[in-house]
Amino acid sequence: MDHRFWMFSFQLISTWFSLFLIASVHLAEAQQAIFLVRHAEQSLEGEDPPLTEVGQRRAMALATLLKEAGINAIYESGIRRTRETAEPLARALNIQIQTYPRQDIIGFISRLPTQHAQDRVLIVSQSLRISRWLKAWGHPADITIAPTDYDNLFVIIPKGDASSLLLRLRF
Repeated sequence: MDHRFWMFSFQLISTWFSLFLIASVHLAEAQQAIFLVRHAEQSLEGEDPPLTEVGQRRAMALATLLKEAGINAIYESGIRRTRETAEPLARALNIQIQTYPRQDIIGFISRLPTQHAQDRVLIVSQSLRISRWLKAWGHPADITIAPTDYDNLFVIIPKGDASSLLLRLRF
C-alpha cells in the first residue's frame, strides 16, 4: 500500500486514541489509564532473545504512538524482549523502566492504585500473560494472542470497584 495511506491511517488512529483518552479521564478513580502491550517481534535464538529488526521498528512505532499519551510509568517483565520494547518510549519520555514481579501479577495490580494514583502506566508483557492481566482487571473472557500477533494494544480505564473499561487496538 501507499506510504501516504499508512501515515494517514496512523494519524487518524493517533488522533482518535488521544480523544478517547481525554474523554475517558473522568471515569478513572485511580490510574487514568493502563496501557498493556505484548513485546515486539523477537529473535528465535537463545534463552532470552533480543528483538528482531522488525521488532525494533515496532517498538519505535509504539513509542511514536504513545509519546503524547501522558504515560509517566513504564513496567516490563524482566526479560530482554519486554525491556527492548519499552526502551524507545522510556528514552523519549525520560522515564526509568521498572520491572514488575512476574510471579505476583495480582499483588502488583492491587498496588497500582496507591503507587500510581492519577498516573498513566505502560506495562510490556508476554503474550501468555495478557489474558491473566485482563482478567485481573475484571475482563470476563479469555483473550488469546497468536504467536505471530504482535500488534495488540490494550487500554484499561479503571472505574473504581466496578469492572474496568477495556479498549483493544492494533498498531
